[in-house]
Amino acid sequence: MRVLRQGPLSIEVELGETRVIALSDGETAMPMDRLRGPDGAALPPEALVVADLVDGKLRLPVRCFLVRGRDGCLLIDTGAADAWHPVLGRLPEAMVEAGVGAREVTVIALTHTHVDHLSGLVGPQGAAFPDAERILVATEELMAFRAEPRMLPVLPRLVPLEQGDGPIHGVTAINAPGHSPGHMAFLVEGRLLIWGDLVHHAAVQFPAPEVTWAFDEDQPQARASRLALMAQAEAEGWLVAGAHLPDPGIGRIARSASGYVFIPVGLDV
Repeated sequence: MRVLRQGPLSIEVELGETRVIALSDGETAMPMDRLRGPDGAALPPEALVVADLVDGKLRLPVRCFLVRGRDGCLLIDTGAADAWHPVLGRLPEAMVEAGVGAREVTVIALTHTHVDHLSGLVGPQGAAFPDAERILVATEELMAFRAEPRMLPVLPRLVPLEQGDGPIHGVTAINAPGHSPGHMAFLVEGRLLIWGDLVHHAAVQFPAPEVTWAFDEDQPQARASRLALMAQAEAEGWLVAGAHLPDPGIGRIARSASGYVFIPVGLDV
């Protein structure tokens, strides 16, 4: 793996013939009670001393990922656009910084159908990525996608996504349910796991991966998916990337005394 370039809103890494670009959609913050213990209750103050806070709230970056392969250009997630917090919706700006045009995107895959992942599919003029022929969504979440009025312009492009599917050559879908029924991760070239919302607050959930998020629809299942994939990523030596990981959104995972530690990539790697 080699870092090719990095800017305020993007970082591009090379994995053999494939390139992956992390694209920031912006950064917001959430109340501290969003982090939950094994009993489902909000974490006590002593468990939050390591939290990464902004004005007393949990820092929450939002990211999307572009995978350029030999047979296409895959965008994984599309950000919040104007549908959630007003500080988000910076994906188009990040793409300009990274030198990527909207028409370069040939395939889109969603990790899941929450507002900060699917809303950027549609802009004021309709489909935001007019040359994307397929929009891949987990079978379990097709109904939720179709029920979102904003998605009407892109419904004809909707394609079911299952475990093991390859949106483009070198990318494989991996089930990671719990945060949502069909939550998906994507393994790129067998070396980089783009894991969507497996982790929401790295400062707390890496050292204590049993901690869940208030919006995990099935918290025990979300915990099990996180523990399994973290262990696999560490054992296999995979890089990891996530929608809510700290800058630059891509890094390595290593064991620590209590759980794991996230080691971001940088220009010196």
